[in-house]
Amino acid sequence: MVDHEGFNKNVIKSSNDLQTPLLLQSDNGIEHANETASVSASVSSSIKDLASAIQCTPITNDSSADLKDTLAGLAGNMIEWYDFSVFGYFADIIGDVMFPPQEGNAAIIESFIVFGSAFLMRPLGALLFGYIGDKYGAKRALEISLFMMAIPTFAMGCLPTYDQIGWGSVVLLSVMRLLQGISVGGQLTSSFVFTLEKRDQKEWGIYGSIVMISCAVGSLIGSILGYTLRSTLSDDQLETFGWRIPFLLGIFLCIPGYYLKYHSKETLASSSSEEDKVNPIEEAFKSPENRRSVLAVALVTTLHTGSFYLTFIWMPIFMEDLIDPPQKQAFLITTLVILLSLILFKPIPGMLSDKYGTRKKVMTPGAIGIAILGPLTIYVASTRNTAATFFVHLLLGMSLAFYAAPLPAWLLESFPDHRTRLTCVSVGYNLATSTIGGFSPLIATLMCDNIGLLSPGILYVIYAIISMFGLHCVAAKINSNTGDDRITSSQSNAQLSALL
Repeated sequence: MVDHEGFNKNVIKSSNDLQTPLLLQSDNGIEHANETASVSASVSSSIKDLASAIQCTPITNDSSADLKDTLAGLAGNMIEWYDFSVFGYFADIIGDVMFPPQEGNAAIIESFIVFGSAFLMRPLGALLFGYIGDKYGAKRALEISLFMMAIPTFAMGCLPTYDQIGWGSVVLLSVMRLLQGISVGGQLTSSFVFTLEKRDQKEWGIYGSIVMISCAVGSLIGSILGYTLRSTLSDDQLETFGWRIPFLLGIFLCIPGYYLKYHSKETLASSSSEEDKVNPIEEAFKSPENRRSVLAVALVTTLHTGSFYLTFIWMPIFMEDLIDPPQKQAFLITTLVILLSLILFKPIPGMLSDKYGTRKKVMTPGAIGIAILGPLTIYVASTRNTAATFFVHLLLGMSLAFYAAPLPAWLLESFPDHRTRLTCVSVGYNLATSTIGGFSPLIATLMCDNIGLLSPGILYVIYAIISMFGLHCVAAKINSNTGDDRITSSQSNAQLSALL
């Protein structure tokens, strides 16, 4: 590891030594001394700039340690998204045991309200963990968020039901979900920064897709558990103890959190100079260009978060509870689609975005596919044709993979200044998830009840239009003459200088 602080002191000391007045004996000594001093000052300034640049360079650790750190971060990401999404997979059962008895879909709707309420806390988590990450490092933000998710998730598995304490169960359930919301508000974006800043930017597409795959693995585990428990336990057993099992298993999230806390290093060297000790939140929104990029991130994330929660959280509930007779293989279909499209297939669009140097050209076809296949999937699912539903659902999942895989790289490339990058990405990303992602299942259920069974399909189209507007009209143009989205080092330095 490079000793940045020691190097900076040495080079600056050496440059200052060059400015020591020279004792020249000739008649032109004063003139030569002034010239020497001028040249020395220029050299000193250049060396100081070099030292400052080196301070902002990612630390190069042992490759084995880098791999372990990356795996620990991805494992934490996987378990955290398992913890967060499993609520949605058991929303119908939670609605029955944690709320008063009601007719129709009212209990499911109330359960999705609690599900969505956690997303309202995500912007708060984004500010909190963005500040921690930009001030103290992405590793610190990631490890704290993992512990903050593990504790309330385990506690949810121990909560008393409505029959035991009445409305107190609803209050306790809501509090636990709000704590989860704060945690996940900083976790995913911290994982983006923690993982990608360790890698060459030319590999950000593939490594960003791996981060997204870890989320999908977490959702896959939740879906498998949901399918297994529903297949092996009776309705009474599910309501008595079965729904608690997935939440109690969330305590395992402490394992990667422990590793990151005691065995991992930060991605960026912490600056010791006073000028770098900035308030990330204040700096993040000082620049009009930054504010525009935060808005673009929120718009572009809309399609990803909205379509993900509709397709993989709400859709199995739709197939099993909202259509009559139900699609009995709903969770099996969802499980297979997550495995094939969001895990096995997703690296391909990530690699394509690296190979061709553009994120937009990969994300745009994905958005078009989502807009077309989203409504079609809901229609085919309503016919209860298992094979056709699986096929169309798989195509929709692959379209979502095309859009989501390059997204982490695009997010980081929107903010070249690492001092405020995590704050900006977290705020923009979570503005979308708190307003669109978290409440999409609730909105879709309400639309089924009040408009029509197929009406939620229009949500896919609306989300796609919003995100394409953000991607092509609001987002800053980078390397527009070459079509390469990636920021070169010279561009990054120029933009950083402009921000400063």
